[in-house]
Amino acid sequence: MVSSVPFTPSFSQTFLPRSSIILEQMSSAILKLPDCEGRLFYIGGRHGAGKSEFASSLTELLPGWSVVKVSALSWLQDSQRALLTHIGHKLGASSSNAIRGVIDRRGASTVVIVDDVHWADQESLHKLIEFSRRMVSGRFVLILIGLEGQTPNLDGSSLNFQDLADVTYVLPPMSIEEIRQVALTTVRGRITASTATDIQRITGGVFGHVLEVLHAVSPDHWKQTNPNVPIPESWWSNLSRRIRGMDLWPVLLATSVLPGGGPIDLIKKLADDPDGAACDEAVRHNLLTILPLDGPPTLDLALPTDRAVIRSRTPLKVLTDLHLKAAQYYRSFDQIDQALQHEAFAATEPDSPAVKALAERGLALGRSGRWMEAAHALSLATNRTAYSEEADRYMLESIDALISASDLPQARIRAATLDLGEHGIQQDSMLGYLAIHEGRQSEARSLLDRTAKAILAQDPIDPIHGPRLAARKVLLNLLDWDPEELLLWANRAIDWSDEDAGEKVEAQAISLIGQSIIDGKLPEDAPIPGETTLHAQRRHMAMGWLNLIHDNPITARQKLERRTFISGSERISLWQDAWLARAQLILGEWESALRTVEVGLARAEQFGIRFLEPLLLWTGATVATAKGNNDLARHYLSRLSSDQDSFVIQSIPSAMCRMWVYSRRNEMAAARIAGGTMEKIAANHNISQPGFWPWEDIHATNLIRMGNIERATEVVESTIDSYRTTDIMSVKAKIAVPEAMLMIHHGDVSRGLARFEEALDMLDGLTLPFYRSRILFEYGQALRRQGQRRRADEIFARASSMFQEMGANALVSMANRERRVGGLGPRSGKTGGLTPQEYEIALLVADGNSNREVAHELFLSPKTVEYHLTRVYRKLQIRTRMELRDALEQYRATL
Repeated sequence: MVSSVPFTPSFSQTFLPRSSIILEQMSSAILKLPDCEGRLFYIGGRHGAGKSEFASSLTELLPGWSVVKVSALSWLQDSQRALLTHIGHKLGASSSNAIRGVIDRRGASTVVIVDDVHWADQESLHKLIEFSRRMVSGRFVLILIGLEGQTPNLDGSSLNFQDLADVTYVLPPMSIEEIRQVALTTVRGRITASTATDIQRITGGVFGHVLEVLHAVSPDHWKQTNPNVPIPESWWSNLSRRIRGMDLWPVLLATSVLPGGGPIDLIKKLADDPDGAACDEAVRHNLLTILPLDGPPTLDLALPTDRAVIRSRTPLKVLTDLHLKAAQYYRSFDQIDQALQHEAFAATEPDSPAVKALAERGLALGRSGRWMEAAHALSLATNRTAYSEEADRYMLESIDALISASDLPQARIRAATLDLGEHGIQQDSMLGYLAIHEGRQSEARSLLDRTAKAILAQDPIDPIHGPRLAARKVLLNLLDWDPEELLLWANRAIDWSDEDAGEKVEAQAISLIGQSIIDGKLPEDAPIPGETTLHAQRRHMAMGWLNLIHDNPITARQKLERRTFISGSERISLWQDAWLARAQLILGEWESALRTVEVGLARAEQFGIRFLEPLLLWTGATVATAKGNNDLARHYLSRLSSDQDSFVIQSIPSAMCRMWVYSRRNEMAAARIAGGTMEKIAANHNISQPGFWPWEDIHATNLIRMGNIERATEVVESTIDSYRTTDIMSVKAKIAVPEAMLMIHHGDVSRGLARFEEALDMLDGLTLPFYRSRILFEYGQALRRQGQRRRADEIFARASSMFQEMGANALVSMANRERRVGGLGPRSGKTGGLTPQEYEIALLVADGNSNREVAHELFLSPKTVEYHLTRVYRKLQIRTRMELRDALEQYRATL
């Protein structure tokens, strides 16, 4: 029999760091698997990606589970049930037919891991998959590990495990930081980001290849300041074996000088292979691969390690001649960027004009908004120049371009190689820009303020770094909600920039928001002179946001859905995701809103843009709570910003989200804390502009429910005063709700109920179902508390219908419960001896709520709840609340 795998809390030293999240998710899913259930997981990746190591680390996290790990063998692929028989032996089964008796018995928890599943025989795979789908008593998990791009042929058709598996994980290439961590844990070497980048380049980030490089030399080698990256001898041996007996070296060498591969006609030209016979043979023997790109056929080396091997064994003069021929080819087709890169590769002189030309081209690409191409050109120029001052300048410009291109992970890695003790306008400006994107408010402001001081002292203003700094200060002051400073720096960006400069057009687009914050008006949406497609996207984002503020979510949705896929548009797309999700929420398109939230969060994760996540999480948690998906809501809440060093635009949605969600869950103490956070923000920043951050109505309503009438009155009166001149009707309608509640509290019932009607009238003609349904619900509660049960039932029915259309299941339940408490409305069944109100109170108490919490939920006094609960006990013939849940179940069974 197989013994249970002993539990150990530590991972293997060679474990891929980035996969720890996947490991945690998988182990958690397996440990939570209920009895009589099975699961199928598929782990894919390239050869050497660390799939087997991943599976081994997973088994360490499964205490109490019996684990069997086997490998399918290519020469047994046609031997039916061979793999199953082997698994049976390892499980202690007498035969393959007896396996079910071992794994599908009460208390059995079994994991079977099949490595190299693409070599598995048909019958074994069928049976194993059947086990994962047909458990009766035990728990069974099947984990299949396969090579990316290879699947077994079953029943004459290729089986797609990604469709069949319950969960599929594909292990990605290693990141720079992961390579550094693995170097530290395996060879005790603290390698730099630059060295890790070189290792990633020659290995493709493949886990096994990275380990081969690290172990190709003694550990002491990696303790040097700038160690050379060795090419393992095993790589040369592997390539020599694969090309033995074939004259393919010229075509492989030609391909190796083309980063990322190249057109087949160029490779034929460089390799002197006019008819392409050598190219065809190299493809047939899996030495070259045809890239799935549009346009003419493109080839590249099948293994990234081959490029490193070939280049390391080729004389420099040969490589230089090939690069010059490639440059000549690209110039003949006016492909200047590729030509300049190959000319720079061919440069051997320390003062080569080719390197300077490439750098100037990179700067020009950046000015035109082609930032990723700019970063690539400038990075290459950095590596090829012999002068440290020029190299430093090119490096800073390449990092700047990466930030603008939204490649924050790569920018962060390269920034880590800088001497942070050095200060200068260019470096401070770039690091401040990076800090903005990563949500580090204090660092961003400190660096950009220092840059601003240096630039303002200049006469004349630096024509490159002045406009760039001004544009960054515009963004910084938007994030910290300082519209006056925003417009000041926008005007400076316009004054300091050339007519068609990107900084000028970008500042004008963002200044639309700043001006609207100050004057409360919706600006005209007109193209900005000199704007490119990327600049137009900024204008669409700004106008989409402002239309949302001004009660026009339909126009907002249209503008926010307009995207471009130009490199560098991801940050603007993320802004659009955030406000598009908000527009969909307000329009009641809640499934679309959740999809947009997830797309935005994935974008933020991929590109490392953290400062906009709270805007997305705000909408996500709101929708999840209203739909009754409490696990998802808790997940979103847990990701909200709580850092004291956050930007205002991070802190506001985080607090507003908590305030709304906690009030819906009747966690009033937590809601009050979130409201207090908003009060502190409002005390330090002017966020009272109508429509942008309407938090006061929810906070005032919560204060009233908690009995803090004096503070609620102050909030309502100051808010109404600040909204007096606005024509944004939604904010006036929402603040009218706590205003009406206060009127009723002070005894002016008729005026208070009339105020609710006026609030609903304010929304007439506006497509704002989310706001209208919320007001209807509050109005219904006010009517019920005043004894107007039939009118309350009518209002709750309207609210419930709107909630239903939006898919807000939890809010539908709340509205219907209010109708039952009023003695009217739909019922799930007869309540027998309990009145509707007694029944609802009993349900809430049985769910673990205290009398005070029930009172808050149903808007009753705690003594009223106690009175009704006493009657419930008497009718159900029980004495304590501990008996209530069972008594209610018996009670419902008799109805």
